[in-house]
Amino acid sequence: MQIDFFNRNKDGLSQLSKAEAELFNYTLRNMHLVKNMTIRDFAQANFVSTSTVLRYVRKIGFEGWSDFLESVRISEASSRKPLIPDILHENSYYNNYLKNIIEAIKVLTINSSKLEHYDQIMSRYPHIFILSRGLSGEVGSYACHLLKAIGYDAELLAYDYELYSVMRRIKREDMLLVFSYSGNNSTIVSYLEQILSVSTPTIVSITRSDNNIIQNLSDLNFYVFADEIDFHGNDVTSRCGMVAVLEILLYKHITKQKYSYDHLSMSEHLQEENNMV
Repeated sequence: MQIDFFNRNKDGLSQLSKAEAELFNYTLRNMHLVKNMTIRDFAQANFVSTSTVLRYVRKIGFEGWSDFLESVRISEASSRKPLIPDILHENSYYNNYLKNIIEAIKVLTINSSKLEHYDQIMSRYPHIFILSRGLSGEVGSYACHLLKAIGYDAELLAYDYELYSVMRRIKREDMLLVFSYSGNNSTIVSYLEQILSVSTPTIVSITRSDNNIIQNLSDLNFYVFADEIDFHGNDVTSRCGMVAVLEILLYKHITKQKYSYDHLSMSEHLQEENNMV
């Protein structure tokens, strides 16, 4: 029996090399393309050998390319199934809800290079401008509150007129933090293009896993999974995955900063004792 891609052998994820982790990221973002690829197509798209692809496939729990491909097809088809509010009464929705959040966090934690890159950016204490719209706008508001609470100079760009002020003030060392589940919000894309025409701040974004415009414009992208729900033409897809990723990033940074502070304080205390002696 074929298994869903997200129910693969998760123990293998931590064993992936940097190159194999990139293949994993490519798979998640491009399932709609991967499902029709041969192993040679996949290898060429990622500039690696077919032997590297096979090694990657086996590390994440599949016997070979065919097994892997069938699993990708099952997951990709499942992600496109329309969801209706009645599923809220089904246990399967609860399981999917939790699975999506867990998968987002697991993918985040195995990308150590991304976490280090994010921590380096945050360690500069940049001025942070937050871009978000629609339902993701609430995540932006929450992010602004958290960032200010831990000592960052954060600013939420909630209205169109604020863009022109930002374009006069934004600098290369600043950061744009972008929240857009679809990753294709036309207003945010327009903002990014206008800002990039006058400056090149670091762009960090949280979007869904599929390939999208905002992801491609970003210096650093973290992605989430969700069962998309449309109710009478309104997007009510959960943004909890975005909140979870945001909190993990910030709490990890806080923990690292606290460790550095405690270590420094201990070193200073020992130095004082040595001076007394």
